[in-house]
Amino acid sequence: MSPNPTPAALPRPALRLVVGGHARLAIEIDRQAPQPLADQIAGRLAELIRSGTLQHGAKLPSIRALARRTGIGVHSVVEAYARLAAMGLAVSRAGSGVYVIRPADLPPSAPLPMPDPTMAEGVALAMLEVRDDVLCPGGGVLPEGWTEGAWQGGVLSRFHRGLSQHLRRAAPPQGGAAIRQHVCQRLAMRGIAVPPEAVLMTAGSTQALQLVAQTFLTPGDAVLVEDPGYFMLFPMLAQRGLRLVPIERRSDGPCLEAVERACRTEAPKAFFLQPVLHNPTGGTASPANLHRLLRIAERHDLLLVEDDAHGDLHGGEPVRLMQLDGGARVIHVASFTKLIGTGTRVGFLAASPERVQTLLRMKITTALTGSGVEEQLVLEMLASGQYRRHLEALRARLSAARGLVAARLRELGFGIAGGEDGMFLWAEAPADARPDLVLAARDRGLVLAGGQLFRPGQLPSRHFRFNVARSTDPRVAEVLGALLRGTP
Repeated sequence: MSPNPTPAALPRPALRLVVGGHARLAIEIDRQAPQPLADQIAGRLAELIRSGTLQHGAKLPSIRALARRTGIGVHSVVEAYARLAAMGLAVSRAGSGVYVIRPADLPPSAPLPMPDPTMAEGVALAMLEVRDDVLCPGGGVLPEGWTEGAWQGGVLSRFHRGLSQHLRRAAPPQGGAAIRQHVCQRLAMRGIAVPPEAVLMTAGSTQALQLVAQTFLTPGDAVLVEDPGYFMLFPMLAQRGLRLVPIERRSDGPCLEAVERACRTEAPKAFFLQPVLHNPTGGTASPANLHRLLRIAERHDLLLVEDDAHGDLHGGEPVRLMQLDGGARVIHVASFTKLIGTGTRVGFLAASPERVQTLLRMKITTALTGSGVEEQLVLEMLASGQYRRHLEALRARLSAARGLVAARLRELGFGIAGGEDGMFLWAEAPADARPDLVLAARDRGLVLAGGQLFRPGQLPSRHFRFNVARSTDPRVAEVLGALLRGTP
């Protein structure tokens, strides 16, 4: 017969706390539950207060009395009462005790309005707010479930071991030395040789683009942008007071004749473009196109801002402007955010050390510094090799989704353009598609990203951007099919 278990191994029964001297107000907590004792106490007391069982003015047991009576640590009781106070359900009166107070009469939450898909901000809200009643197949970020693989392989457990230290320590404004070193190593594998002092860490690519505009451009300056191009860039530049000059984006890159012509007539200061896995078309510029673009930029003293936010999804070895130029005329911008989850805002820019120092001064005056915690989290992912493994799995999953979504769209009469990598399909609607397709889809809970959003000045377009990771839900094709057929 096996020996009797020790007392420590015996399961402890749930404890019953009598609140206010009335047995009917007993609440149960369970030492075996994974939820902390303080959370259990605060949660149950909050239920009793909100239901009216514990009424305004009722005195709760003192901290020491409750801890002594139940055997629960004083710290847990203190934490529980602090949580009640933070919820506005209890107040501590010096020398008297802790009392229940009436919950604040907050106005009921208004129902969330449907996002406006005719505005860039509307599509951005639809893709960032998780809602059961809205599908956003045109959103620019991966669904939450698609980024889970980034956090596997012990990344989080190793990060947590040093979390308290990272929380106490401020990040250097330029970014931590270790993560900048890893960025340089990744760039070197792409033929981009820059030292750590030529790298500036940012809160995603959005902050990097904003810093460039704030540092090197002044209101009234003309800037070249791609048509179609990244729709969130256009309002960002317009708010700076810049004059946008559209440049047609072709399958092999920007139209160089249009660039040359604009440089002669508009005297632009910069050209914002995405050579690799262009957003929204998914195309990648040819090396010949980029070589010729650099020559034009040299002749006209044009700054080239290369946005490589999606470049890590490319399965081959595409050429980048920074690779050809080395930073003399190019600022290279990239981000980890879109591929590991929008909750972690970490990106960077690479340029000449002189430009980086100028950009660094602007970052300090506008944002002071970045998040050392987030940088350390990404560094752990990079150093462990988990980011590389995540990308490999993500590329394969996107490829499968691309085939599925492209087939469904073709069945509906859409024409498909773009490359074979990345997350976007650039689809042209059937010739007989209803002109109000975007608004009609919105009324059925489907937020489409219409092509006019991706054109400077929102010029007309029959194209739509589809994020293949967000478009596999059968309801996307069902709603589109019904609207194209004109069925109710």
